[in-house]
Amino acid sequence: MGCDGGTIPRRDELVKTKKKPEQKDKNSERLYRWKHCAVSQAPLKAPIVACEMGRIYNKEELLTRLLDRASERGISHIKGLKDFKELNLTPNPGYQRRGADLGDAYNDNQTAEYICPVTSLEMNGKYRFSFIWSCGCVLSERSLKEVKSEVCHKCGKPLSEDDIIPLNPTEEEQESVRSAMMVRRATAKAAKKAKKEGKRSAEEEEGETSKTNGGKVKKMQKLSEGASSSGEVNNKSTLRVHGAASAVLRDKDFEKIRSAGFSVAADPKASEVYKSLFDTHKTAQKKQSAHWVTCNPQYF
Repeated sequence: MGCDGGTIPRRDELVKTKKKPEQKDKNSERLYRWKHCAVSQAPLKAPIVACEMGRIYNKEELLTRLLDRASERGISHIKGLKDFKELNLTPNPGYQRRGADLGDAYNDNQTAEYICPVTSLEMNGKYRFSFIWSCGCVLSERSLKEVKSEVCHKCGKPLSEDDIIPLNPTEEEQESVRSAMMVRRATAKAAKKAKKEGKRSAEEEEGETSKTNGGKVKKMQKLSEGASSSGEVNNKSTLRVHGAASAVLRDKDFEKIRSAGFSVAADPKASEVYKSLFDTHKTAQKKQSAHWVTCNPQYF
């Protein structure tokens, strides 16, 4: 009990030193982020989507969490379908999905399921990758820098520097990525508002034009109706009707119709019976005048 018997203790048995904190394997951590969903930590499976912060998700899991607003932790910046984009990934032809690791063979965990379509670099976290927000294509950062173009290298759609979002950015890059996201959303909102105001102004101009044209048409119709309703006026401002007394029209209405150049005899819509009521008709011009013998009330 008292170190008798010739026992010689070592220093590590007598002096207890403070243990160093366990260091994380950076390679394993990086590989894990590129092969698992950012919210559910489940292995990635198609279809795969990414948000404007560069995080990768399983689309099914993200939609489930959007429907259940109680579980929106970690996705507060995603409000709807417009806040994430489905990724257009390029499969790796040399990748083979393996089962459980039995320890009887070597498994290369660095092999990725997807690659860059330009440089063929594997998307395993060793190389920086980005995706284009307008089309969703995923490309390596090396291809975007070395092969500069105004169109996407994969689908050929136009792109700009503001549309390029890094995937799985580092902690130092997250603030700049968030700022770019806010600028992108503000720009899209302003463009949408301007488009809406332009459409509204175009509709208002069209409405004013139609209103002006409609006013002119109504004025012409009113004048035509007024002329038709006053068509029983003759050139001497008297109305001659068979078997009835004459009706004298106001001079103001007569002058209005005369200035418009309206004539019942020239109206193609009026019937011959209706035209014969007026002294402008050819039959009225050949009528005999009344005299003291006949005393016909038709002649006055």
